[in-house]
Amino acid sequence: MKKRKKLVAFLVIALLLATLWSYNNFSVKLTEQTIYTDKVKADVRIALVSDLHGAEFGKENGRIIDMVKAAEPDLIFVLGDMYTRGQYGKNEIAINLIRRLSEIADTYAVTGDHDTDEQYKAELNALDNVHLMNYKNESLTVNGNELEIYGIDNVYFTESFDLHNEFDEPSADKLNILLAHIPQTEYYESFDVDLIFSGDTHGGLIRLPYFGAIYYNGYLLPQFTYHGRITDKGLFDFMDKQIFVTSGLGNYPLPIRFCNRPEICLIILKNNL
Repeated sequence: MKKRKKLVAFLVIALLLATLWSYNNFSVKLTEQTIYTDKVKADVRIALVSDLHGAEFGKENGRIIDMVKAAEPDLIFVLGDMYTRGQYGKNEIAINLIRRLSEIADTYAVTGDHDTDEQYKAELNALDNVHLMNYKNESLTVNGNELEIYGIDNVYFTESFDLHNEFDEPSADKLNILLAHIPQTEYYESFDVDLIFSGDTHGGLIRLPYFGAIYYNGYLLPQFTYHGRITDKGLFDFMDKQIFVTSGLGNYPLPIRFCNRPEICLIILKNNL
């Protein structure tokens, strides 16, 4: 009888742990963030999708599509690492998802350190309503608001890096947005954008209450060991700018997320009056 009770207890605990592991790694959620700015008159809704790493959430990523549709975005930003380098065939999963996203709203994409294949980029460029923004900028009007979207594909930065070498100074009359896979804010300080959207960090994969990410930019427990600006997940202010970092969808390199479920983000830009 005692052996049976121990076996039952073991099975219950194993089931609970498996459920918790599956929930943390394979159930996608919608994270909503309002950002206030006096450079918009009417609301702008932006869906962020990042760091898929070739994962699938439902058949043909149907859960992602349904969630983004329900959010009713005006724009969609894809922030890189949509497949993992070397995993052949996963790029088609990324292409198919981005194609379906672009049927919901105009989609602006940058690449990360994994999704750099030239064929992948050529396929993105061939899609209607997809704008590959690797060192490009584009003016657009959304709900009566003037926006300028900038995008870069850097994953490494030299000491001489300066966005002014590639772009004219942003106009103060527009809401200026930079899409950059890597959230290394020190390289963006001198360029007068208002908002930056990034991915890459995966939110540190494992997060602990009160401590945040257990890993960031090569450091364990960065709240205690990292002396730079930590931009691991969520909205941060720096200089006269704001950066929002999504922890993304995929589980690269291992499915070990904790307190940090895969996410799609809905950004709502609002006038601050």
